[in-house]
Amino acid sequence: MRFIVSRTAVFLVAALTVAACSSQRAAPPVTPSTASQNGPAATATVAASSPAATPSVTPGAVSAASAPPASAWLAASEIPFAATYNWSLDTGNANSAPIGTAEGNGVFYVSPDTVFQGITSCGSPSLVLSTPLGARQRMFWPASGALRDQAGQWISSYPYAAAARAAWHRLQAAYAACPTKWGDLPITLTETARNPDAMAWFHSTNGKRLGDMAPYAHEYFALHATQIAYLYVEGTGPALAATPNDAQVLAAITRHLNA
Repeated sequence: MRFIVSRTAVFLVAALTVAACSSQRAAPPVTPSTASQNGPAATATVAASSPAATPSVTPGAVSAASAPPASAWLAASEIPFAATYNWSLDTGNANSAPIGTAEGNGVFYVSPDTVFQGITSCGSPSLVLSTPLGARQRMFWPASGALRDQAGQWISSYPYAAAARAAWHRLQAAYAACPTKWGDLPITLTETARNPDAMAWFHSTNGKRLGDMAPYAHEYFALHATQIAYLYVEGTGPALAATPNDAQVLAAITRHLNA
């Protein structure tokens, strides 16, 4: 969900959007879907201290060991709707960059004390922005197609496998209980593929816009050992109304995590 301030960190950029402490891309507007409210877009600010909902982080807890290997990330050509949008990796520049600390190859580390309004379409941001190890993300913009459409991948690292699986179960429960209306706007949330450690969802307002909420959002989750990968594609483009072979997308994500 998503995002972004550069969904880049983020899925939602509504009236409450706060851009402090992060650079933003001038265009397109930052709009990943907003958690449970606006789909996968997230809006973020870096807080001086973590709110109660976000557990505190022990100084020095994050290490290079928590970073996923380069093989864990999908290539631009593997992102859904690649033929339509010809996705381009956002590596940041002097004027704009995804939220987080650049680590190279378009990867940005997002600390768990970064406060989000939303990261996924359903559920608390803390489910993806784990504690105490945080998450990494890469963001993609369309080289062709609708300018407001975007894609990104997050990989959250947990201190041990049981913590990752507990977060996984909370994500499943959050999606099972996701609202079907936003105000008077009906929302369709459909699970399009699933196996014990992976799931894919399609979030749609049936083409209607409400503020910064993306009309279409495709979301993919996969659990592997101490990591949860989250992939999203969202926006307004009519191509996004279709559902790709989501079982195949989940298989690709899982293959990269296992590499």
